[in-house]
Amino acid sequence: KTFLLLIILSAAAYGQSETEIIKQAKELIENKKYESAFNVLNNYDSHNEKPDIVLLKEEIVLNYFVTSIMHQMFALKDLEIDEEIMDYRGKEGAFGMQSFEVGKILEKLIKEHPDNCALYNGLGEFYYEVFLKYQGNWLKDDNELQKLMKINFQKAIDGGCADFLSYYVLGYQALVEGKNKECIPFFRESIELNAEFPSSHYNLAYAYLFLNDRENAAHYAENSYKLYTDPEYKSDAARMLGQIYAELNEESRALVYFEEADSIDPGNFYNLRPILDIQVKTGHPDAAKTLSAFFNLAPGNPSIYNTLEDIYYSYKKENELIAFYKVQLDEFKGDYEVIGSLDFYLGKIYLNEDKKIATEYLLEAQAMFKKVFNDDHQVFDVIKEALQQAK
Repeated sequence: KTFLLLIILSAAAYGQSETEIIKQAKELIENKKYESAFNVLNNYDSHNEKPDIVLLKEEIVLNYFVTSIMHQMFALKDLEIDEEIMDYRGKEGAFGMQSFEVGKILEKLIKEHPDNCALYNGLGEFYYEVFLKYQGNWLKDDNELQKLMKINFQKAIDGGCADFLSYYVLGYQALVEGKNKECIPFFRESIELNAEFPSSHYNLAYAYLFLNDRENAAHYAENSYKLYTDPEYKSDAARMLGQIYAELNEESRALVYFEEADSIDPGNFYNLRPILDIQVKTGHPDAAKTLSAFFNLAPGNPSIYNTLEDIYYSYKKENELIAFYKVQLDEFKGDYEVIGSLDFYLGKIYLNEDKKIATEYLLEAQAMFKKVFNDDHQVFDVIKEALQQAK
């Protein structure tokens, strides 16, 4: 049935105009017949001589491939209307493989049509896709890819053929290079062309943050938060909003967004830390619950203890932390690494208050860690140094 369809499509291509072929291919794309759409275009222009046909082929292989080999060969498939590419991408199956070296083909066409700025935009998009998918593992290195993106997207802009992605990529490159002011017009133009693309809003918010313009940063961060659907990105946008409002000393608003980030991406260190910080600072009734959740992210990890010391000492509430650690000594009985960590950090806290108690905790930590680590482990040098301070 598929073979018959291809014969009919191939026969129909003869005598049709380029406009009619493009219309036919776009209708097939709309109906998710991606392999058939590519074949219609390929039968009409098998030598890749027609810019508009080639650019539509590029759109098909970049957006609708099932499998790609270095983005030089692409497996395509006709789908049913209720199927999605991601149902097949990266999975085994019998797919039609197309050789289509986008970079070489577009570079050749640009030599023949140097004033066709759409070709520059297409080439920029290709190098951008390759950079995203093959970072450090493609035919050209990352530095060259970034240079080629910049050159081609700028030519597309100069020629009036750029789209929202062209401006976004140039804005992002400027932001990464620390050109915080220079990137803003690119992101704003990207948003003008496509207000629904969340990453332009998000990165524009970052640029304004670097410039200490928190009002604009909050506006665009809010936009990105509403637009993102991916949980990781949405959580990140909520966390950015929390950070902005925390810097503006609007703690109740900041807490709302940090908690939203945590609800989207539970158990994330970078969400729970600021929540705990605000709750400890303000005496929030949920502080004890958040402390427990934060500690249990990794009760044997020094970064947890160091972070807790920073927070509780900042607000002169180290007694609350001491009380919590003592409860955990019972909770984690038998887990020598965690007990050793609790004893060690209790010893550290008591160094400033009662050196005798500090020594007792440090010696207990030493005994616990000896059940877990070899004698040459660096933790014993740290304990030895702390014991010297306790004398």
